[in-house]
Amino acid sequence: MRPLIPLLLLIFAACQSSDMSDEERERFLDIHVESAGAYLSMGDYGRAVDQALRGLDLDPEHFRLRLYLARGLQKTGRTEDVLKAERVFRTMDRSEDYRVALGLGETVERRGLALSEAAEGVRSGSRFTEHLDQEARADELDQEATAAWHEAIGLYKEALTLAPADAEVLNGLVRAHTLLEENGAALTWGAKVIEVTASDRNWWTEALKRPGMSPREEAACRRSIEQLDRLESSVHMNSYSILAASQDLEPALEHLELAATLNPSDSTIHSRRAELLVELGRHAEALSSINSFLSSTDETFDSQDVRRAFQLRAACEAALDSREG
Repeated sequence: MRPLIPLLLLIFAACQSSDMSDEERERFLDIHVESAGAYLSMGDYGRAVDQALRGLDLDPEHFRLRLYLARGLQKTGRTEDVLKAERVFRTMDRSEDYRVALGLGETVERRGLALSEAAEGVRSGSRFTEHLDQEARADELDQEATAAWHEAIGLYKEALTLAPADAEVLNGLVRAHTLLEENGAALTWGAKVIEVTASDRNWWTEALKRPGMSPREEAACRRSIEQLDRLESSVHMNSYSILAASQDLEPALEHLELAATLNPSDSTIHSRRAELLVELGRHAEALSSINSFLSSTDETFDSQDVRRAFQLRAACEAALDSREG
């Protein structure tokens, strides 16, 4: 038995099963596996972890339950849970399921982000350090963050050998290369994500047309399409940011347009589109985007973004009036 699993079980569960028959044990294991997987797919990560731990009390070496435990812990987003997930993933055979390398890559990437944030805090003085040389300590943390992101890339590529068309794996490569400011690679992998999500979306859309689909199955299909839309939209926004920063404005705008198609209610997309269109001198289109932002944003009237939108709208109207005059 691997040393981490009993420790997690002591922390999270205390179910005793020594008096259970083998048949009962298998029946309950099946229930916990199915429940943990279902809760994961629904995004109920706390219950997924609970079900995985209950099952692992019956069989601490059960591969799928350990995978569900690690994925559930990772997805809660809490730093302490992410670190526990990393330790579980590192005890598992990565060749058995691509999600092990994927999950480990995501937890390592997240650790890199925490290290980078710590470096920024040390450098600014907002984070305490016992080191006498704050700058040297910040540099050290930055180096550790960089090493983590390089490790994450290796893990994502390892997962890719088992699942060459998995959008989550590909998106991991987009994120990690972006964090390393390897923008060319980030754009290349982003294009692959967009290609894969389009294909997957078509598959789920066709699946919705099948006769005899239950309401539960239909809801699962629609949930998968929504997840693909969110993922592709985030990749378009990442590509937009890279291209806009390098003043490659027309391709940047194309990504914003596509993101807006996928997520028309996202006020941030309308705001970025308006700013970019103003920079391109396309004031009528910018005015339309500003109005879309103002109608979709939840921000208050006196927020900085809303005040900026009104300023931009006035500038666009003045530019259009001067052309007509």
